[in-house]
Amino acid sequence: MTPRIFTPDYYEQLGRVEQLHPWSAYMQRLAFALLDIHSDGAPTQVLDAGCGAGYFTQRWQEHSRMRQALAVDSALDGLRLCRRRGLPLVAAATVAALPAPTARFDAVYCADVLQHLSREDANRTLAEFARVLRPGGLLLVRTAARRGLGAKKHRDTDDYQQWEPVKLRAQLEPCGLRVVWMSRINWLPSLLADLRAWRRPVPVGDVGLQVAVAPLTGLRGGLLAAYWRLEQFLLLRLGLRLPGGHTLLCLARKQ
Repeated sequence: MTPRIFTPDYYEQLGRVEQLHPWSAYMQRLAFALLDIHSDGAPTQVLDAGCGAGYFTQRWQEHSRMRQALAVDSALDGLRLCRRRGLPLVAAATVAALPAPTARFDAVYCADVLQHLSREDANRTLAEFARVLRPGGLLLVRTAARRGLGAKKHRDTDDYQQWEPVKLRAQLEPCGLRVVWMSRINWLPSLLADLRAWRRPVPVGDVGLQVAVAPLTGLRGGLLAAYWRLEQFLLLRLGLRLPGGHTLLCLARKQ
């Protein structure tokens, strides 16, 4: 059964996916590269908003050696896994009401959270990110992009929405967050997945954590690894933006 968010199975599987799946490793490399390229200097205080099982927070601390990293999530099952990883600063809170002073953080990271919020909660959350960032601080958001082709495009519900670049930019800018980099990610594999799903019913709302933890070996594994290396080169070295992909990655700076 596909685990749903806010269940113990969801966070156990999320922790395994983040640690073992090559897709997660690719996302981590992109995130660290973007933060390194656009940071004014080494961050001293950062926030992982919606930290899940805490693996990215742990890797971020190891990568940047910052003084303080706060991991926040509303799910106690996720926070228990954060504690097991030895993360010293974790807090149970919603991303729309963060337990932090104004202008505290050099950088905020938020992955796979916005899609689980209503439009009103998403607006409040982005404004809250702007509040806790210092002037010039960076917000890195990863969220679900619109999936499907034509009449088979994914349909939103009250508690789950997918995002397009224009929509995300329109909600960031009124908060004083200027987009400095944004692109869809994983274009060709996402396109193939949409073609395979053409004969299935239109997906509606949150479909759960469908990524399984399995080693990508053989020809398929080699092709995917090569494609992700090429995609990272196109995005970061050539400055291209991809026309499709199931993931939207955005870096914004507080003005």
